[in-house]
Amino acid sequence: MSRRKRNNESGPSDWLTTYSDMVTLLLCFFVLLFSFSTIDAEKWRQLLSSFQGNLGLLESGTALPTSPEGSIIDLDLDLDASEDEAPENISEEDDEFLKLYSNISGYLEDHGIQAELELSKAHTEILLRFKEYILFDSGKADIKPEAFDILDGIAKVLMEFENEIQGIRVEGHTDTRPMNTYLYPTNWELSGGRAVGVARYFQDEHKIPGTKLSYAGFGEYYPIDTNDTEEGMSRNRRVDITIVRVGKPEVIDTNEEIKE
Repeated sequence: MSRRKRNNESGPSDWLTTYSDMVTLLLCFFVLLFSFSTIDAEKWRQLLSSFQGNLGLLESGTALPTSPEGSIIDLDLDLDASEDEAPENISEEDDEFLKLYSNISGYLEDHGIQAELELSKAHTEILLRFKEYILFDSGKADIKPEAFDILDGIAKVLMEFENEIQGIRVEGHTDTRPMNTYLYPTNWELSGGRAVGVARYFQDEHKIPGTKLSYAGFGEYYPIDTNDTEEGMSRNRRVDITIVRVGKPEVIDTNEEIKE
């Protein structure tokens, strides 16, 4: 006569129930950890800035990639909304980079030079924008003789604040009208020739270290205005010089893990 199974003997499904409860609790635990984690936005932004200044690959000023419809795409990582705001309680007397901006502005004003000058909200970059005709003749990449004095003055101001500058990116831009000459078969060659011409002049004539310089030619692909009007095309034909601030060692630490 067989023995009856004891009522308190565990069935095959009991351990599965316990296991599933444990997995659910672990999942909740990691979800809570993730929800409490934070990224140190300042260190992340400064790290990106260090690559941006050295490689000259990221966007500068308002020369941002555009969608097929022509609208500007904002690539800024909104890690912390306060990061885009200007630092508080910092005056020109305390900040050498602000002095650099002020000196460039004063030089342009004193000499009646028509150029756009913009300081980023976070005080990490200065954008100096020249329309084509200030530095170059139409369809050419040779610096105009009268433009050398302009670049000389800008370079002297830059060298006064060399220790505050991590990188100087020179970018050439054109409108959409095609180029088809022996020297400049397309707008790539024209925009790149203008950018490298300015970068080489800074290095050859004013000894700005090559390690701080980079250049790029973007052709007609990064407009800041419409190409349907003469005025818009005039704005798009430009040379952008972006001055990148040195990252502060006490803020940037690439060996330290991002907080989670």
